[in-house]
Amino acid sequence: MAAACVKEVKMTRKVLAGMLLLAVPLLLSACRGFFTQAPVAVLDYTPKGTFEAPITVTFDLSGSQDPDGTIVAWTLDFGDGTTPASGTDVTVPVEHTYQAEGTYTVTLEVEDNAGKKDQASLIITVAAPRVYFISDRFGGWTVFRVKLDATEEEFIPTWMAEITPALRWNTRDKLAASLFDWGGGEWDLTVTDLTTFAGQHLDTQTYSEIQPTWHYQEDKLAFASDQAGNWEIWTVEYPWGIGTAVSQLTVQTPYWALAPAYSPVSGDLVFVSSKGSGGPANGGSALWIWYAGDPAPQLLHDSSGHDGAVDPGLGIVAGLPADGGLSTPAWSPDGRKIAYTSDRADGQGGLDIWIYDLDSGTAQNLNAFSGGTPNTAADEFDPWWVETGDAIAFVRDVGGGSYQVYLVELDTGTVRQLSSAADSIAPAREEP
Repeated sequence: MAAACVKEVKMTRKVLAGMLLLAVPLLLSACRGFFTQAPVAVLDYTPKGTFEAPITVTFDLSGSQDPDGTIVAWTLDFGDGTTPASGTDVTVPVEHTYQAEGTYTVTLEVEDNAGKKDQASLIITVAAPRVYFISDRFGGWTVFRVKLDATEEEFIPTWMAEITPALRWNTRDKLAASLFDWGGGEWDLTVTDLTTFAGQHLDTQTYSEIQPTWHYQEDKLAFASDQAGNWEIWTVEYPWGIGTAVSQLTVQTPYWALAPAYSPVSGDLVFVSSKGSGGPANGGSALWIWYAGDPAPQLLHDSSGHDGAVDPGLGIVAGLPADGGLSTPAWSPDGRKIAYTSDRADGQGGLDIWIYDLDSGTAQNLNAFSGGTPNTAADEFDPWWVETGDAIAFVRDVGGGSYQVYLVELDTGTVRQLSSAADSIAPAREEP
């Protein structure tokens, strides 16, 4: 373009002066692409910080602009080997999920209508996925975490005397749990920021609130409480403040309701109740589901045994009904399957982990589902579907009144112990 413009100028100088004046604006118009400014690429993202894989990041391209033209195309390379995203409208946010631990350089390239380009880059750091669980190795229930290969087990400085931990969906940067109130003798809801380790205590509590679960939009928690004189499912908005009200969701009386678990992809809520179809549940408890938008819950699955909230008697610490327990159902990351505990007679013996398929309406023993032997003659209970989707963590009674956290790889059936030392129970559910 520059050479063509110079040649044009030399030719123009040979014409009459009056013609020269006329040629100048024509020349500038023809060479507009040579004189225009390049676009400016601007890239931002949320959430900020280092989070465990998998983590969904939203990229903001809207700060990109062109001083004297328009941006007509953009390409976003996520830096993890996946196919780059591309488009023409920089005002539309771009989401991408990082599946593995690593440090990734993300590069945005924008192009304007004159063919000029600019780039902007930033760094995304992703940590390894972990299983969070509680252990009494320090004399009281406290929170620990460990990588999926059973390395780097560490204590998390949260509240002391906590049970039923639950991680917030996607970022997993906040941990909800139930804290024992030594003054009142009941369990209260707390939320701990896992970056600063600052804790928040829900003030409007006079009865026990246990088994919290995060709504997938992260603006609400459901939990089990006995404040109505019967164990039911309640909800509270988050973040909460002084005097934040809690709301009763279920009315299963005279039967109880425990162990709520929100779907990771919708507002659907599964919970456990001693109510069955037209009377008591078979074996003592059944899975119920409240589909988002429906006026009432419905029975989902009721086998011949206790389904869902059942454990080897640990529920006594929370004052639960004799046939209730601390185990909570756990959704698969795609929201199509539910892992749960059951003592049905056709298992491996005692308590086993089962998988309920929402599409087929059938349940399968975890051994058959994984191709391994995670379920044994001992008690296995309280499953947690690892956020990567390819493994399930659970608790096993290892004898002598002790419990440990294990993990089964769903593609190989490989089982390994994750926790060490003293009792370790209740792996925290992912609540993307």
